[in-house]
Amino acid sequence: MRRREFIEAAIWAVVLFAVYLAIISTISPTEIVVGAATGVACGVAAVLTRRTLLATDNDETYWPRAGWLRWLLRLPDQTVSGFARLLWRPRGAFTEIPLPRDEQPATRRGYTALVLSVAPNTYVADVDPDRDVLIVHRVGDRPSALEREVTR
Repeated sequence: MRRREFIEAAIWAVVLFAVYLAIISTISPTEIVVGAATGVACGVAAVLTRRTLLATDNDETYWPRAGWLRWLLRLPDQTVSGFARLLWRPRGAFTEIPLPRDEQPATRRGYTALVLSVAPNTYVADVDPDRDVLIVHRVGDRPSALEREVTR
């Protein structure tokens, strides 16, 4: 690990450790050790992940397209309606969401999985890269507006 990557991992570790300390109710020596170890591990993982995604032998860039920003407009509605669905009908089922053909299919699958998993009533359980299909667990019978948006 080069000096720049070491500094980046250290910054990640400090920030994640601070977030961990902010969310726990009681700070004890055990919690400090666990938080520090987890922060360091996650910091190293973040640097290694970035290095892998930006490798020169990687054929995808993993930058979102400007057109995908319209997905973010659906997030507030998806989150509120997702909470309502969980309150009124907490049972769900798995379904497949086919994605349209894309020049960068891995990038599209990744951002789609991230956006769909934000709402409390939906999460991406698996990805089938051969068929460009996401296996999603959703509460509710019908696809949400966000699901329809990401499949356009």
